Amino acid sequence: MDKRSPEQQEVNLRQRNIYILPTRYGWLMLMILILILVASTNYQNNMGFMAGFVLLAIGMLSVFYTYRNIRGLRIRIIKPQSVHVGQDCSFVFDFYNPSPSYRSSIGVGLSKKKVQYFDVGTQSRNLVPLKIKAYRRGILKPDRFVCTSIFPFGIFQAWSWFKPTQVALIYPKPIECPHELAPQSQGQEEGAFAQMGSEDFHSLRDYQSGDPIKQVMWKAYARERGLLTKEFEELVGEQHLLTWESVSQYDKELAISYLTDAVLKAEQTGSLYGLELPHVQVEKGQGPEHLHRCLSALALME
Repeated sequence: MDKRSPEQQEVNLRQRNIYILPTRYGWLMLMILILILVASTNYQNNMGFMAGFVLLAIGMLSVFYTYRNIRGLRIRIIKPQSVHVGQDCSFVFDFYNPSPSYRSSIGVGLSKKKVQYFDVGTQSRNLVPLKIKAYRRGILKPDRFVCTSIFPFGIFQAWSWFKPTQVALIYPKPIECPHELAPQSQGQEEGAFAQMGSEDFHSLRDYQSGDPIKQVMWKAYARERGLLTKEFEELVGEQHLLTWESVSQYDKELAISYLTDAVLKAEQTGSLYGLELPHVQVEKGQGPEHLHRCLSALALME
């Protein structure tokens, strides 16, 4: 199976990687067919022969149409979004049908017993999300997915296994720490960082065209020092350095969850924060990309 269905970005279902066998109703039908033919042979009953041959023809047609229903489909998985432990990770499948035949009751899932059914129109595609519960932090990569169908009669099942290259990154579950991990201090020297604003005077610079009139230093102009513009700044947040030492007394997974919660709160408050782990250090910053780097470092921590 691994040789026929190697790990790849896009899967094209064809004869080499499609399997087909009777369902339990198919096996039941086969037993009934054998009994009818045996009884018809024993009693020389022509109506019994006709019924048996009709059932045999239906079975042969079912093999053909069930196989054709998934043959030629192209499957690609869109890169899944990262979620936290305990949430549902959505793997989105892109099913493309290049043929003029309508594909009915196509199923996709982790096993043949539990699949999600949908249809794919002629020469069109269908995006199908499949949710998988995230139980552990780190890389989530299912062993394989299955595409299956029992259309049209339900007496045969055709399926194909495929291994995607896409993986999902699972962030740790955030848990609030019973004590404060970083000092919530005020003031530039104690951790707050400054940016251009309109509150506190910072310095003087030469006047430039377009500067607000109210910021011009008229007293300096009156003393013949030229036109100068006052610059102001304001404190816009706090700096946090979240370190492993602050939670090292706890169990490893619990400590990681505490740091995850602290990172999320620092991002929500607009603070400038950094992360220091035993073998990884993320410099101070903020924003979605910085948050992803911090959560990724926690998720992949060994």
